[in-house]
Amino acid sequence: MNVDVSARHGHSHDDDVAAVERALDRLRARGHRITGARHAVIEALATVDGHPSAEQLSEQVRELHPTVHRATVYRTLETLATLGVVTQVHVGGSATTYHLAAEATGHDDHLHASCRVCGRIIDLPSDLLDPIKRRLAHESDFQLDPPHIALSGTCRSCQ
Repeated sequence: MNVDVSARHGHSHDDDVAAVERALDRLRARGHRITGARHAVIEALATVDGHPSAEQLSEQVRELHPTVHRATVYRTLETLATLGVVTQVHVGGSATTYHLAAEATGHDDHLHASCRVCGRIIDLPSDLLDPIKRRLAHESDFQLDPPHIALSGTCRSCQ
């Protein structure tokens, strides 16, 4: 999977700080504690580009906060996803990836597509599957939750 965990294209340090603060404020507003591990994981997610796996995030957290252990990062990701601060994206045949939820970043929510050849994850407009969501709800009484899965296909570079 191609995820650049060192580059920070498309957002500034100020954007990163603001995203961390929005995520922490969301936790506080809901009465949740701000532990060192939660802060470290949120900080790593705010500064990394793309959709890193838990392992990649663990490495990033380790660089920023050497005392936070890998298992703690994994548990914290699960907790933050349950609390709605982090979005998990399930990529077929690959590790689950993560990013800060839209409320934390200040950006619109988005969908994901994953290239079967190179593993690149591409962000898609959030309303792309709205007609399908409406049809499923109407015809099958099923509520689709597309931000948590990646559509599978082949990117332009690999075609």
